[in-house]
Amino acid sequence: MRTAVTALIVTSGETPYLAATLLAVSRQTLAPRDVFVIDVSSSGVAHRSGTKVLKTPGVPNLGEALRQATAQPDFPTPPPGQPHALWILHDDSAPAPPCLAEQLKVLESDSAIKVVGAKQRLWDKANQIVEVGIHATRSGRRLQEMDTGEVDQGQYDGRGDVLAVGTAGMLVDWDTFRRLDGFDPHLGPFGDGLEFSRRVRLAGYRVMVAPHAVVYHKMAGYFGLRGPDGGRPARSARSFDPTGRDADANGKLEPNPKRSFAARRTAQLHNWMVAAPWWQFIFLPLAVLVLGALRVLWRIITKEPKLAAGELKSTLVTVFRPFAAWQSRLRRARQSKISPRTLRPLQAKSSQIRQAKTTARRVAKDQRRPQIPDGVARRNFYTEKSLDRTLVWSVAAALILVALVGWRFAIGGVSGGALANLPASNRDFWNDLISGWIPAGLGYGSTVGAADPLGLEVASLGQVAGLVGVKGAVVLAVLLFATLPLAWLSAWWASGVLTDSRTLRALAALSWTLSPNLLVSMGLGQLPVWILAVSVPLFVGSLARGTGMPVTRTVMGEIEPVTVSVHSAAIIQVGIAALTGFLTVSASVIMVIPVVLLVGLAMLKGVANPLYVGAQAETRASTFSRIPARLRLKAVHALIVLSPAVLLALPTAMRTVSSPAQWSLWLSSLSVPLPVSMPNWWDLLTAWPLNVAATALPIALLGWQILAFLPLGLLLLTVVVGVIIPGRSTGAHWSLLFALGGVVTAWLASSTPVSVSGADAVCAWGGPGLAVFHAGLITSALFSMGRLELTMPVEIANWSNRSAKAVVAAALLIPVLGATPVLVNQFAAPADSGFNALKTFREASLPATVAQGQSSPRHLRALNLEVASAPHQSTLVTASLWRDWRDTTFEASPYLKLKNYRNVTGSRTPDAADAVLQTTVAAVLGGSTPKLGEQLAQLNVNFIIVPPSRDAATTALVNTLDSAAPLERITTTEAGTVWRLADSATASLARIAPAQWKGGHPSWPTGEVKAQALNVRGGKARVPEGPAGRLLALSERADSSFTVRFNGKIIDPVETGQWNALYQLPPSSGTVTITYAYLPHQLWGAVLLVSLLIALAAALPLRRVSEVRL
Repeated sequence: MRTAVTALIVTSGETPYLAATLLAVSRQTLAPRDVFVIDVSSSGVAHRSGTKVLKTPGVPNLGEALRQATAQPDFPTPPPGQPHALWILHDDSAPAPPCLAEQLKVLESDSAIKVVGAKQRLWDKANQIVEVGIHATRSGRRLQEMDTGEVDQGQYDGRGDVLAVGTAGMLVDWDTFRRLDGFDPHLGPFGDGLEFSRRVRLAGYRVMVAPHAVVYHKMAGYFGLRGPDGGRPARSARSFDPTGRDADANGKLEPNPKRSFAARRTAQLHNWMVAAPWWQFIFLPLAVLVLGALRVLWRIITKEPKLAAGELKSTLVTVFRPFAAWQSRLRRARQSKISPRTLRPLQAKSSQIRQAKTTARRVAKDQRRPQIPDGVARRNFYTEKSLDRTLVWSVAAALILVALVGWRFAIGGVSGGALANLPASNRDFWNDLISGWIPAGLGYGSTVGAADPLGLEVASLGQVAGLVGVKGAVVLAVLLFATLPLAWLSAWWASGVLTDSRTLRALAALSWTLSPNLLVSMGLGQLPVWILAVSVPLFVGSLARGTGMPVTRTVMGEIEPVTVSVHSAAIIQVGIAALTGFLTVSASVIMVIPVVLLVGLAMLKGVANPLYVGAQAETRASTFSRIPARLRLKAVHALIVLSPAVLLALPTAMRTVSSPAQWSLWLSSLSVPLPVSMPNWWDLLTAWPLNVAATALPIALLGWQILAFLPLGLLLLTVVVGVIIPGRSTGAHWSLLFALGGVVTAWLASSTPVSVSGADAVCAWGGPGLAVFHAGLITSALFSMGRLELTMPVEIANWSNRSAKAVVAAALLIPVLGATPVLVNQFAAPADSGFNALKTFREASLPATVAQGQSSPRHLRALNLEVASAPHQSTLVTASLWRDWRDTTFEASPYLKLKNYRNVTGSRTPDAADAVLQTTVAAVLGGSTPKLGEQLAQLNVNFIIVPPSRDAATTALVNTLDSAAPLERITTTEAGTVWRLADSATASLARIAPAQWKGGHPSWPTGEVKAQALNVRGGKARVPEGPAGRLLALSERADSSFTVRFNGKIIDPVETGQWNALYQLPPSSGTVTITYAYLPHQLWGAVLLVSLLIALAAALPLRRVSEVRL
């Protein structure tokens, strides 16, 4: 008996595809007995002849729609004993005329066959195949067997038994459908066909695909072309992407499978929960939760925030809807007659999924390569790229050799000059970094951004290196040796957006790398300029690429020149710009001004737009690509770039607004105070940060000052000429304005005192301003030289082009000649050169006894005293507290240097802690006093170091300390003569002692009673029993953000007006826990960290790739 077929077309109102699907059903060679349109919308559909409408408004999925429709009185009940089948179609799945006949032939070929699917092709591209059955893993992950755009040539027509088929065009036996309770009510519109087909298989039946039955599927749900109710997309959906990338030229919504990702992922997880063995199902919710968190993070890293939201939604829905999976598992177990192991031959393996993804990535990578039809142009293009790589890495290797030879003394570690040492590796560093406490001197807190950002960054790098036994001085040496090659590489990369002339790029990169500003800053240890030499070109180059500006290469083709344009992924370049902008502002906070101005210029006009306006006028439309005349940075991209830099500069801005006397913080940077000769205007205009005429050289070459001024002088002349000559490009003028701002900043910094060294006021270093000045000049020159047509292929270049190329090639020697005076002296006699103040790091300079005390549980400190005879029979005293090796990145921060400078000059009243330190130093200089030991112990000073000197004042001080009763001399090293407290048990970070209370105020300590030192490990100290009213004293500057707990209970400080905090302890024994947390610092750091993570996720080169155009 022939099987009767009822066609069910499920739709949500009058969709754009319904009419075509109904027409295709009416043209079947074997017509179904009945045709029903199941409408799940409330708007209704038009009645057509030969069809009946069954309304099921508001149903959530296909399974529920079929369940309600087949229960309605209008749905015919098949006579007993007559075979009956349902032919399920979506409104966007139009079957080919023989489709039903082919499917029914397969269904009737074997009584065990209960489900038959059809081959699916694309609706709009009828010859492209989409699916011939479903091949999936047990966890529900589908294997995409067909390549994108694969044409149906009958290659899959031999397929029969499959694991599952989709619901679009599914022919299913009616009795089996009812017996198995239809589709899973928790699935739809995705994954329901897979789940139902598995149950059919486990019930002992077969699922087949009819390869000659074809359904043309629009896949509107998959591509996100449906609205919330499954019908026509709403206006908000049609404007899904405000950038317009989801719409075509007519404003029509473009297919995008990302819109349906959340629903598909939810269905896949539900199928996994249903199909997993019972022993996996117990732990599966937790596994899904962990996996979901990792996948959300991965989606963020791959710059897919909408998919990250989909991952989060699907994970939460699956984990917090466990009864849905449990009900589906019970249904599956009740209906199963065979073991799930029988499905293994039909299931895909995870290795196949991975292999398919690897193949897809390889194909995508091949497609990203420049596809240049012209064979000659293609050969020339790759030849030019090879020459570029050879040049770049050869020069980089040469620069590494120059750095190793010139600063060979630093191979084992470097220190000295203005270079701040890195703190020793210890876990307290990370606690201080998070809490906001600055472990310098007597400690500083409750100040956002007081620690220098660059200092914290390199110190963090040193802490990480310390985990593998690498010392901080070696880390600084690596940075020193890497500066020149990295500056060259970054400048070469950045210049690629302004010109494709190899010679011009090399000239610009060499000028930047061999700049006197950078070479002198390397010799004197000005770390911020090292960083700027790398970060500034990277920031400018990535910002230009982030606006959509391509990197071009003009090569000779078979007949005429061909220009190849490589467009980088904007989001990746924006991420690089954000990170390098943050690094730039870390080096010098004043750099936030050019960073903000450049981003604003990129948003208003486009960084490289002026160049391309001129370039378009020189090209022919038949051979050169049309470059957009207006390139702008998107607002969201500008926010990503600016957030880290502006947040970093915000504390300085707020501090100078509240205290205008601290305005010089904008000019200061991380460095140990180092007096240098103040540069004049000619020095600054030629990028010299010090006075060249006042600098002594052991090897003074003939006319070396002329050579020193030559590179920047000629560059400045080139820029002035390029600006004066009329042209269409305004890039040269903008760049010159930035250069002028940089040189003014350098002059202001070089004449503004920000710290003190002995009796000398030390001005800020002008290097950051000169870096902006030099970068502006190079950029302006590159804009101007675009008129020389240096990119013209040699084969068609005229005599003027060739002459210009020869002149530029000869100019490559100019930066080398300008660097000769510095490098010759650096090679021959670095210790005597006025351009060098660095020296080999000697660990023996810090006595081992002092180092052990500093790293002990008592965290002992050393008082370093430098004295020198001064006029009028006076003595100059410089005192500093060492918690670690001297002059660390904490002490070298601009905030602390300015604070010390204002204390010395009297423009600031010292606070209580500074006053106590001054009193103690005076007591030490006075020799033995009754309370000298206690005065030192309350500051946690256990050691006194006097550096070696032949000065009479130093000799007198040594004799005084030798005669001081509380002190005993222990050793003499390169660091100087060292004394320690004779009673070393009294000094510690935390001490306890009995106290006498009068009128609610205690005295600390009383009479002959000595304080007891505590061992503090990880902020915790064990306290023995003692008398009532005893006090705990911290040898840190008093701060309200300290929290002290005794056996877990918070203890309030005793108000005494002292420089440090006192806490009254109960007489019982217990554990004291000391923590510090300054909430504004932590909130600021958290927001800054989030902005950096966003920038890092954007910068990672994942998923988003470069695009090559001709």
